Amino acid sequence: MKKPLNRFLIKVLLFALILTVFFETLFRLGFAPIVTNSTFFDQKMLAVQKQSIKNVKLLAMGSSVALYELNSKIIARHIELPYYNFASWGLQITDTKALLTSFVSRYHPRYVILCSSIGDFITPRNETYLNYVNACDFIKNDMPECFYFTNYNSVYQVVRRKLITYPIALDQWGGASLSIKEINKDKWNEHNIFPTRYTPGNYLALESLASFLKTQKVKLIFIQVPLKKSYANTHQSQRLLSWHFERCRSIVEAQGGTYLNYYNTAVFADNLFTDQYHLLNEGSIILTKEILRDLKGIVR
Repeated sequence: MKKPLNRFLIKVLLFALILTVFFETLFRLGFAPIVTNSTFFDQKMLAVQKQSIKNVKLLAMGSSVALYELNSKIIARHIELPYYNFASWGLQITDTKALLTSFVSRYHPRYVILCSSIGDFITPRNETYLNYVNACDFIKNDMPECFYFTNYNSVYQVVRRKLITYPIALDQWGGASLSIKEINKDKWNEHNIFPTRYTPGNYLALESLASFLKTQKVKLIFIQVPLKKSYANTHQSQRLLSWHFERCRSIVEAQGGTYLNYYNTAVFADNLFTDQYHLLNEGSIILTKEILRDLKGIVR
């Protein structure tokens, strides 16, 4: 009886070893596990793990406007605090709230800069980010290969994702520069519908986020980034924009946070934008310098 059992156990162990070697080889060749349905987010969290980021006192968060419009070198040069930009494409405020619960617990920042635009309040939460949030710290920090098994996807899906991934270069602080140097004609007049049926949920998430940071004794600095002038070219659209600004300001300040609004079409003229929502690199430098000027006396 023992011999068949021993043979079975040996076969199981051998099979497990083969699988482990296979997936470890796949990982080392750059075919990373699929954790969420955001390729960029998964890539960024791997970059964080490889850099062994541990001490972050000034933490930046948000969607692509935070990723591209906060100039890392200027911030690092003027603020003497460990800084990292955790922003990722397409995050809604609901997603940002879920991720910040993990990041705050892990990095213990003193300040969170949340850059935001209209597009962060229009779609539902992405449930796949919970695959990362709910994973144990050991997997996040030391063994991201385990995501092959905790969130199983076929080898075909893993390989395909790598082959179609849009290349992007992150700087050492997690930020990036737009490779686009001129107007994006396809998106120049793009105009997201606002508000949507998901907007109230995102406002609730902002309230929850602001309250959570207050309980953690983390200062929230909410930054409304610029928008192209034509975004609000009617009385109705201008009214909705003003209403949104006031709603965000009241939510943030009610929890002791700081609200900063850089929607200024005189300073941020259309020639500084690549589309309705994103500044070109020249515009991001101007915005970052304005933010730093206003952070004096707030961030110490």
